[in-house]
Amino acid sequence: MRTIFLLCFFTSFLSGFSQSDFKSIMREQSEFYSAFKFTNDNSWDSLNTIINGSSPSGKSNHKTAACNLTKKVFGWHPYWVGSVYTAYDWNMLSDFCYFDYAVSPTTGQNTNTSFAWSTSAAVTAAKANGKKIHICATLFAAHSTFWASSTAQTTFINNIVSLLNSRGGNGVNIDFEGMGSADKTPFKNFMINLKNALTAANPNYELSMALYAVEWSSTFDIPALNPIVTNFIIMGYDYYYAGSTSAGPESPLYNFQTTYNYTVAKSITYYLKQGVTASKLLLGLPYYGREWETVSATAPSTTTGNFTSSRTYSYVKNNPTTYSAANKKWESTCYNPFYVYLSGGMNRQCWIDDVYSMGRKYDLVNQRRIGGIGIWALGYDNGYNDLWQLIEDKFSNCAVQPCTDSLFDMGGPYRNYYDNEAYSYSIGPNGTSKVQLQFKSFALEQGYDTLFLYNGSTTAAPLIGAYTGTNSPGTVTSTGTIITIRFKSDVGVVNSGFKLIYNCVSATDINEAAEQNKTQMVIFPNPSSEWIYIKSEGDIRQIKLTNTLGEEIFFSKNRISELNLKNFNLPNGIYFLDVMSANDRQTFKIIYQN
Repeated sequence: MRTIFLLCFFTSFLSGFSQSDFKSIMREQSEFYSAFKFTNDNSWDSLNTIINGSSPSGKSNHKTAACNLTKKVFGWHPYWVGSVYTAYDWNMLSDFCYFDYAVSPTTGQNTNTSFAWSTSAAVTAAKANGKKIHICATLFAAHSTFWASSTAQTTFINNIVSLLNSRGGNGVNIDFEGMGSADKTPFKNFMINLKNALTAANPNYELSMALYAVEWSSTFDIPALNPIVTNFIIMGYDYYYAGSTSAGPESPLYNFQTTYNYTVAKSITYYLKQGVTASKLLLGLPYYGREWETVSATAPSTTTGNFTSSRTYSYVKNNPTTYSAANKKWESTCYNPFYVYLSGGMNRQCWIDDVYSMGRKYDLVNQRRIGGIGIWALGYDNGYNDLWQLIEDKFSNCAVQPCTDSLFDMGGPYRNYYDNEAYSYSIGPNGTSKVQLQFKSFALEQGYDTLFLYNGSTTAAPLIGAYTGTNSPGTVTSTGTIITIRFKSDVGVVNSGFKLIYNCVSATDINEAAEQNKTQMVIFPNPSSEWIYIKSEGDIRQIKLTNTLGEEIFFSKNRISELNLKNFNLPNGIYFLDVMSANDRQTFKIIYQN
């Protein structure tokens, strides 16, 4: 197996950074690696071994020929990952984007001497495997200088067309970061000119662009850009970044802190409201996390400002002593894991997605019916196949919807939903004859925000009911194999939304489940790859975990509300969790997928 690498920036930061100090991970890494000026894979492989200090052995990446993508999977390939492209699962990738042509704002020429598009073996391999190949062009500063020079813009456009022509490329991806409202019109005009030139050279050439996770000022003229852009890719990471004064998730599914209410769910809602066509919108997600030195081991915690570093998925997996099951925690508000450990007597917190938390974000992509995902960056999982497998499980014609799971509004289990939401999705587990929804809580703005349930696969199916205010649907069972949910919210007042559990049920199951649905008790996540959390209206008095043979795995009369299933060395499969509270007792079917 090829060596893997760590993108590690041992840089000291002062506390109290403002947003103006923000640098995205793409900019950080571009600036760091451009200094090496290597031009071949062997040099990068050697450097990656030195930086990482270890290499995975006995691992191979997932390969399949039986499943085909149903969503777009757009992956950025940074030149510095060297030859790890040989382990890519090409069948689970639709678009390969070579990073990066660094735009000179004064001339439009490329300033990155390591940019090897014309000779890259990775580009050759992507094309040979039938992938669309793109060039990523970056401009991180001095935008006004670039706008002021029509010559620089023309040079850049001509260069891109020439590069695409030379290798039979498919398009260019524009990653211009740090722009504000003053750049709105010149950026729009530049994109129009670029699109016109691409179309003149080849009508099939595509133009894509990166969108900021949070558009702090009115930067993008979406109504003007939407007709000319093939794909808009939200950079759904860096919500907590190197200069953050609080440690937190790089890519929060739900809101972590009430004082900072930005998440990937909110970003999707925002750009759809701005007018991006849903099928054109991709959610870029991180194959890396970030580690800070923190004041405390608990979350949330203030950072000390003394240490921060990016950590790739591979790096964390290859260092199981530091990033152990004992050090791993689950933050149920934002739905993200993190690791806590001591280094030099100081607390460290590393927030990084695992398969389960990433899978919930992939579920969000399906629920919002957007075009697919972006990956920053290809190769950061080198040596491991679980993220490739996850793509197959969520975005291919081999995908299987689990038979039971918890579902929430876009605010998650503990936060309010957002303004201006409008979405629908269907729940149809494979192999079931009926679907049952058990609503555990329900609170919408009366008369303005509404949940609709349909007895079928689309919103054209018979309406089961429309629910607003605190008029909970309770327990709802389909007559067929699918139930469709549609939700809408207006501008202004929001509320805690809804929490539900869905199940595949038989005729006998329905009666039993209705009898059990007496109080507000919920377990999540389900399926689980590690932690199970239990919430109940009454104090939890007793829990028991058994397997399908009725054999007891765990029993406790302590008032605990969480279980680490990995502690029991369980094989993947179905288990039963019996929970007794002060005023109720329920048994839940658990799916464990390690």
